[in-house]
Amino acid sequence: MVFLLILMLAANPNPGDDFLPQWMTPEESLHVDEIGKGHIVTPPPEGWVETPGEFEPLHGVFITWLYGYFNSVFREIVREVVAISKIYIIAGSNSEKNNIINYLQNNGIPLDSVEFYIWPRNSVWSRDYGPWFMRKYDNTERIVDFIYNRPRPQDDTIPWRIGNAWSIPVYGSPLVHAGGNFMVDGLGTGFASTLIYEENPSYSHQEIDSLMLAYSGLEQFIVLQRMNIEYTGHIDLWTKILNDTLVLVGEYEPGHQNYNLLNQNADSIASCTNREGFPYRVARMPMPWSVSSAPPTYLNSLMVNNKVLVPLWGEAEDSIALTIYEQLLPDHDIVGIDCSYMAGSGGAIHCITMQAPSRRYIHVRHYPLPDSTNDTLNPYRVRAEIITSSSLLAESTLVFYKINSSSIFDVTPLAAIGDTPGVYAGYIPAQSLGDTVYYYLLAKNTEDIRRTSPFDVPPHIYSFLVAPGVSVAEDDLRKLPVALTAYPNPAHDNLIFSLRLTEATDVRIEIYNVLGQRVKLLENAKYKAGKHTIGWNFRDDKNRKLIQGVYFYSIITDKEKKRGKILLIK
Repeated sequence: MVFLLILMLAANPNPGDDFLPQWMTPEESLHVDEIGKGHIVTPPPEGWVETPGEFEPLHGVFITWLYGYFNSVFREIVREVVAISKIYIIAGSNSEKNNIINYLQNNGIPLDSVEFYIWPRNSVWSRDYGPWFMRKYDNTERIVDFIYNRPRPQDDTIPWRIGNAWSIPVYGSPLVHAGGNFMVDGLGTGFASTLIYEENPSYSHQEIDSLMLAYSGLEQFIVLQRMNIEYTGHIDLWTKILNDTLVLVGEYEPGHQNYNLLNQNADSIASCTNREGFPYRVARMPMPWSVSSAPPTYLNSLMVNNKVLVPLWGEAEDSIALTIYEQLLPDHDIVGIDCSYMAGSGGAIHCITMQAPSRRYIHVRHYPLPDSTNDTLNPYRVRAEIITSSSLLAESTLVFYKINSSSIFDVTPLAAIGDTPGVYAGYIPAQSLGDTVYYYLLAKNTEDIRRTSPFDVPPHIYSFLVAPGVSVAEDDLRKLPVALTAYPNPAHDNLIFSLRLTEATDVRIEIYNVLGQRVKLLENAKYKAGKHTIGWNFRDDKNRKLIQGVYFYSIITDKEKKRGKILLIK
């Protein structure tokens, strides 16, 4: 600790205030009873709320700059952010503000997108105490304020100060919850480590889930085991949500105390699906070997519109980390920032920034229609709830649908339901038995914001089967004359089809993608009565590996045809 502070002073001459690290100092540990003192708890917001993902468009970025500490890191963050967004700098005094202005100007950084607030503060770790913006069903923006897990009363007032300055109502949650231990996918799923259980012992796990739903709109709250050794317990040191289905998880070499743990956490995430029914894809990021309680990490990055600011440490893995980001996000500008002066401090770029989502937005909440229905007479109602920063364009708020392998989508309006504000409905015409309907929703508003549901169309698209009492769930198929089980599902590399036939029959198994295109004729042969197994390695008819996603199988016998859904996760 003493060595760390000596390094900081050497790198940051003339500090303006005493530096407080991520962790609780010995002096602060004597005042743990003051955590949350003065925190205002309010009733939660009414109705549906949505917390935007960090990968969604931003209006600006907040930083709290104690001039003299991490100056070069803050400087490069400001340099990159002002080119594409606003940046809001919280300074402790006018004198500090002037020092920062002179420093930025001397380094050639324009100030036209910089705005200052002079507010009392205790530390630089704005991620942990900053505001969590969310959108309410009445098309308004709100802020959620959690209790900061340190006895730092000035920091704990920042969300309320921002709410007051921006005229945005603030909701005070009763949970102790640092922002570094909180990530969301923008579709009602949140992620945290078991630290949230440790810091809220008076609440059961179910009560915590309920509070996260009430205040932040999280219908699914995934809590994963915190890392060994590492002090903060924050998830943002080893996990990064890159979009609605892509999650980056750290990876240590075998033999490290966190090797098995992070592998297990990665598997846990990959076994989950988002609200739209699509599985999370997990990519891995090497973690430099460290047994420090504040290890270096490349996951503590910041996404700002089309940029990702990645911490670099002068480690051998630096270039590998940048390459991985470039491969996973080819449409983003990947920028490395030297954070070696922050080594051992307990955090990096993500920890000293807090995003403010764009003030122009659309959020769509839609639950996919079930995979089967026996109605061939009545249209299929597609219902969605929509939050928007401006009026929706009626001629551009639509349901697109197609039948079976057709390449052409038809369109039907998605119109407001008069007696239920924020709720819209469209109707897909009735289809014939055995048809598969593929569809997606599109909403546009008067600010030229466009949003689809699923979030990413293509490759994602909704589908359902029109069939008399037939469900694609494998448990139901076992009751039929031709029983079929596909396992494991979701699958990673290989899939096994298990058939149980009551009589000899011709068996044909075909695999289709979400667009209804056949990718594999897996089997076409005569089978005897009894049990049979057929393996598949997720290669198509041209022996090419299929990409991750949703696929459908069709089994055709002499007497019947059955379908099911497969999830391929890599």
